[in-house]
Amino acid sequence: MVIDMKLEFCGKSDIGQKREINQDMLGMYQKEDAGLFVAADGMGGHTDGEKASRLVVAQLADWWKDFSPDMYEYEFRKMIAAIEQTIEYANEKIYKNYNRNGICGTTVVVLFIYQNRYAVVYAGDSRCYLGGSHGNFLWRKEKWEQLTTDEVWENQSCLSRAERKMKNHPNMGKLVNAVGIRKEIRCRVITDIILPDAVFLLCTDGLYKFCSDRLLRACVQTDWMSPEPAVDKLIEKVYKNGADDNITVIIVKCQKE
Repeated sequence: MVIDMKLEFCGKSDIGQKREINQDMLGMYQKEDAGLFVAADGMGGHTDGEKASRLVVAQLADWWKDFSPDMYEYEFRKMIAAIEQTIEYANEKIYKNYNRNGICGTTVVVLFIYQNRYAVVYAGDSRCYLGGSHGNFLWRKEKWEQLTTDEVWENQSCLSRAERKMKNHPNMGKLVNAVGIRKEIRCRVITDIILPDAVFLLCTDGLYKFCSDRLLRACVQTDWMSPEPAVDKLIEKVYKNGADDNITVIIVKCQKE
């Protein structure tokens, strides 16, 4: 059964308190019963990281302009495959054009919604969370989870338990996957059914490294708070916590029509 979803969303990207350039980039697009939301965090030289994040978002925006479900025979898996191919194409361009004098690339996390299904496609350590309240006045269940897994050194499956606990290891926190840093890329994909009242939060590390998981959850779980004030509240909070990185956050609320 297909449940019609109404999407309410807001996103903002801010340069932060100490950076000279905002190397983050976001994109938010909606048409009929589909939506595409993207957050990217560039890495590289003075401006190359900015170029990388903008390129991957621009490629996805170009794909979205021509998107129509009938192009993919209304098959969700084919739509997801097209998103992966678009990111792979962006990877080729970034690797060829910007990886000359050092490593350049960008993280990316994509939320794609079609009817009552969603897909998260990502590479790197930008995140997607899922929250919301489900049920009725007799029974309510609060949901909150980080859907993505940070693709950093300590989260590699090949490491021993002892290595994972070495907080002073020089590779701790270093990205092991991102768009553009290698000739080829492999994205991770998560898919599922959307429950009514689901809330998605996409963000770069400039947000979650300076904001507790408890506050992230509180902002998206509060029924009365719409996406825009929730986004503003999160950015205000990370500033108070001394955040010095670029900050990008997108909140998408899904409601049954």
